Amino acid sequence: MTDLKILINRDIVIISGQMLHDRYWTSKQYIAHELIKQNRVLYVEANYSFGKLFLGLLGKGWPVTLFGRLTQDESGIDVLTPPPRLPWRNHFHWIGQLNQLLLRWKIKRAMRKLNYQRPILWTFLHQTAALIGKLPAEKWIYHCVDDWPELLPMAKMGRPKTVRHDEGELIRKTDLVYSVSQTLLSHYKIPTEKVNLIANGVDVSLFDRDNLPEDSIPEDLRGLPKPIIGFSGSLGKWINTDLILQTAHAFPRASIVMIGLNEKNPGVDELLRQENIHFLGMKQRGEVPHYINAFDVCLMPFARSEVGEGLLPLKLFEYLAMGKPIVATSSPTLILFADILYLAENDTEFIQQVGEALKESNSELMLQRLARAREFSWAARLRKYDAALKDNYNQTEN
Repeated sequence: MTDLKILINRDIVIISGQMLHDRYWTSKQYIAHELIKQNRVLYVEANYSFGKLFLGLLGKGWPVTLFGRLTQDESGIDVLTPPPRLPWRNHFHWIGQLNQLLLRWKIKRAMRKLNYQRPILWTFLHQTAALIGKLPAEKWIYHCVDDWPELLPMAKMGRPKTVRHDEGELIRKTDLVYSVSQTLLSHYKIPTEKVNLIANGVDVSLFDRDNLPEDSIPEDLRGLPKPIIGFSGSLGKWINTDLILQTAHAFPRASIVMIGLNEKNPGVDELLRQENIHFLGMKQRGEVPHYINAFDVCLMPFARSEVGEGLLPLKLFEYLAMGKPIVATSSPTLILFADILYLAENDTEFIQQVGEALKESNSELMLQRLARAREFSWAARLRKYDAALKDNYNQTEN
């Protein structure tokens, strides 16, 4: 990483919206842990709801901090946990503004205490436009990793307008935009020099089949009939559960294994009734490579929706890093990986591709997947972020 030009010896504030030690890791934690190697990092966690505060008081696993707290992680990352937010922030603009005011006050206090001097502010939250110009910062970056107007609860109620307004205002004010997919920000008119398409990455040292013991099969997989057709990740509304059901019916002697979080996808109920579908729940980050290594084929059955067609998730790169055959629904985003994926245009093709993947005997394909995964290591991603930021500095100077 010695070729970095900008992201070195800097103060960086990451407004993540997610707990640093959340058991479900996303790009936010990975990026923070990559940046801390050569920078100082203040990681601002989620300002969770009062409901989750109440659950925390009942011992349900949520952090309990009514007034917020500032600590340091063992990796050296400074961690700010804000106080709980006011509810209905995505339904009423004025509530969102009040939450941002409180968040701004806590971040400013933490920066002052830690002596962060004009840091780079790196936000993953669509609702942080009001912080720009109010916090001392050298640059503002908005990193878009999700389709907020579609995924947030208020979108289900048919009211994405507030989210779009807030995200659009942030895009207008920020200096630079990173987006993991070309479709995520297609609703907005953004100057081409401002937005940078940089895909997610993978921890290539963690997801390395050569680092796993020979007998690394998890206990709850032992005894399951082979082959194992697996899925790792969140089962949200962007997942086509009917394709998983069809796969289970088409390959009744196979074991369909699901690890990850059920995001209340209504199709899961039918999956639970199938004898050859096995829900094994959430796994610790360090356990996931052991499960993927035991899969014979990995699935990415995305729904034919705006969200589904714009996804380029972490699981893709984790599957690739383990060298596994991957069957996915085709999309404009995934077509870039068509040479190493089994892509399907429809349900019939999806089942056919699962069959082809199960018969795969081409070791060269596995090597191609491993090589492609290395291109998406987090160190490689950081070089991409750095190059885009350097270009932005050059444009500003000119």
